[in-house]
Amino acid sequence: MWYVIWTSTGSEERVARAVKEMACQNRCFVPKRIVQIRKNGDWHYAQKNMFPGYFFVDTDDIEELSVQLRKVEGFSSLLTVDKKFYPLTGRDAELTEDLYNNGGIFDISKGIIEGDSIIVTSGPLKGQEGLIRKIDRHKRLAYLEFSMFDQVIRGTVGLEIVEKK
Repeated sequence: MWYVIWTSTGSEERVARAVKEMACQNRCFVPKRIVQIRKNGDWHYAQKNMFPGYFFVDTDDIEELSVQLRKVEGFSSLLTVDKKFYPLTGRDAELTEDLYNNGGIFDISKGIIEGDSIIVTSGPLKGQEGLIRKIDRHKRLAYLEFSMFDQVIRGTVGLEIVEKK
């Protein structure tokens, strides 16, 4: 089952690596997103953390993992609901599994605008248009909003609009 771990922003990779080594977790990752950045007039691809300060771990023994995590320098906490550890479920778990299977990287999507609607034609946002709250065509970003643990989570991912009808 997938769980979310919170740590200080900037130390996600180091703490995730320590968790993977100490707790023998073979499915632990920091979700990344590919974005395009304009530099010197040219567009370049860059990888950024999708959820700064968070990473995901898959375990069947959350209590043992919790004990092991206390030994990891820089660890903050496992996300809890009412002071209980809850795994990701339903759509959240499916999206996390898909993201893990794609190497932990959320690639750039491509889409078109038809009137007031955005239609994603390729990439991980295809069929997930309902998550998009706003786009920035100039920066080639989609601003997402979704629910996790009954909280609204906001994030940005790469979205290139290739056509406007």
